Amino acid sequence: MSWGLRIDEAARFHGHLGPWLIIGYRAGSIARTMLKPRDIHDLYCVVRVPSKTPYSCSVDGVQASASCTLGKGNIVIENRDDFEFVFTNNSTKKSIRIKLRREVLNKLKEFESIDEASRYVMGLKDWELFELS
Repeated sequence: MSWGLRIDEAARFHGHLGPWLIIGYRAGSIARTMLKPRDIHDLYCVVRVPSKTPYSCSVDGVQASASCTLGKGNIVIENRDDFEFVFTNNSTKKSIRIKLRREVLNKLKEFESIDEASRYVMGLKDWELFELS
């Protein structure tokens, strides 16, 4: 069975294609690639972002790409300024911490339009967007 949404489907689910949706989506995609979950129940995610828009939009991105959802209880949101996603594969017990680079966060504050910020985030390579550990 195929699982996870494409980015266009994630945007439809969320309501628009914003930079924070993209950030969460890409974090979830990286986690799926690196942790290789067997099914939709294998991944568990802790999202550490401020619990206000636009930052909380990243939660929808994670739900869309990694299938960690509030309904299944395999995602937790912590109201923190860390701007990071910690994924664990429940079967293998392997984890990855995906942290938004500080320079990206600072740059996002400069944009005046969502479209401009979204294009910027989409244009970054994974290693330019995140620190992995």
